[in-house]
Amino acid sequence: MEFATKIKKYRQQNEWTQQTVAEKLSVSRKTVSSWENSRSYPDIFMLVQLSDLYHVSLDDLLREDHEMIDNYKQEHEANRKQDHTFVTSYIINVVASFYFLCRSLVGTGWINQLQPG
Repeated sequence: MEFATKIKKYRQQNEWTQQTVAEKLSVSRKTVSSWENSRSYPDIFMLVQLSDLYHVSLDDLLREDHEMIDNYKQEHEANRKQDHTFVTSYIINVVASFYFLCRSLVGTGWINQLQPG
């Protein structure tokens, strides 16, 4: 059974409206509707809260919904690439800053005034 179908079924078993679930999770009713209609997926933190709210395991929520699992894999890969780009940019900025700092110190002659030892 698909994730969206499961969370809708669990909500209906508890006789809750989407608004009730939204209030319990501190999200909008539209967000709950999007989850139940497979337009979007909750983040990992919210999955844990849904699991707690409906008293079901994460395994039960996620099992069999391969589209959702693929979506999380794609998000993970995109985040990994973003992290790599950030680290690379950070290192380049540090090296460039150090280079320009050294050039400016040499250019002013200040560094030549330092006594060795």
